[in-house]
Amino acid sequence: MALAMGIGRFAYTALLPSLKAGLGFDAAAGGAIASANLIGYLIGVLWARHTPHGRPRTWLIQSGLLLSVASTAAVAAVSGFPAWAGLRFVGGVASGLVFVLVSATVLEGLPSGAEPLAGILYAGVGIGIALSGATSAALSASPWQHAWIFLAALSAVLAVPAFFLSPAGGTKPVQPLATTSGSLTLRRLGVVYFLEGLGYIVSGTFAVAAVQQMPGLSAWAPWVWVAAGVAAAPSAIFWSRIARRVGSRKALVFAYAAQAAGMAVPALSHSAAAAVVGALLFGGTFVGIVTVLLDLARRLDPTSASRTIGSLTAVYGIGQAAGPLLAGWLTRAAGSPAPAVLSASAAVALGAMLLAAAE
Repeated sequence: MALAMGIGRFAYTALLPSLKAGLGFDAAAGGAIASANLIGYLIGVLWARHTPHGRPRTWLIQSGLLLSVASTAAVAAVSGFPAWAGLRFVGGVASGLVFVLVSATVLEGLPSGAEPLAGILYAGVGIGIALSGATSAALSASPWQHAWIFLAALSAVLAVPAFFLSPAGGTKPVQPLATTSGSLTLRRLGVVYFLEGLGYIVSGTFAVAAVQQMPGLSAWAPWVWVAAGVAAAPSAIFWSRIARRVGSRKALVFAYAAQAAGMAVPALSHSAAAAVVGALLFGGTFVGIVTVLLDLARRLDPTSASRTIGSLTAVYGIGQAAGPLLAGWLTRAAGSPAPAVLSASAAVALGAMLLAAAE
């Protein structure tokens, strides 16, 4: 997860300002490249959704790891928009394969009551984000290629133990959700997850670039992403424990509301404190939301974790693919990222309201 998601997916956020300066990409181009990555992610998710257990699953996980390392390294050798979009698309396919297949393997092996252990897996996303932010800060004075080369080398190191981990066969029984779930159906959960994908990815793409544009805060920009990664690392375990205390639906309402607030704060106040608080709330919720929501879906339909996770992640991926593209266009038109970020925050807030209404 640290390799394929934390670095393969989210290093782009930390390094986007250097790409704008070194390659001349504007917000619209940056958003389009992010969308290419997320379209690839969606294809990887759909591919993974139809992958059977056994050797095919192991082979695709290993292939995804190798593709992630290769695409991270290759972007350092290209400078044009088409090449960047193509390589980020390949990296997205790799991320989608690894995320769905590894998530399904772990969740299928967890008995009821052990769901918080999945947080150990998703902590890798936050660790990779923090590493990419720290790399951006450490190499900020170097040519933009150096950070990508370093992260590719780091990914190669992470790939060595991950490559030789084989998924165990078989699944453990899952306790279905009680029939008192009311209007909380997989369909409603899909709408809510789409809104999360559409909204969170705007901050997940432009957060660092937005902070860098704020007067007097450019030096803070990469450290904001480090803060988001540090907050993300324990968030899956944290929100899983909250879900066990108050129920998954209520935990998701709280997490969505906190994330919406965290996205809005930096757009409304251009202070260092607002940037850090926003990063902590954003990082501290988006991995937790994925963990709790996918486990909830697994219990709503316990017959096929891989298919259920794949379907919901596909819906999430459609929202993610649309978010950066729309935000890039809106930022170019408005001359500021604030309207795009506030619109994304509103989408996440709508998700919270739909969850709250599912009594």
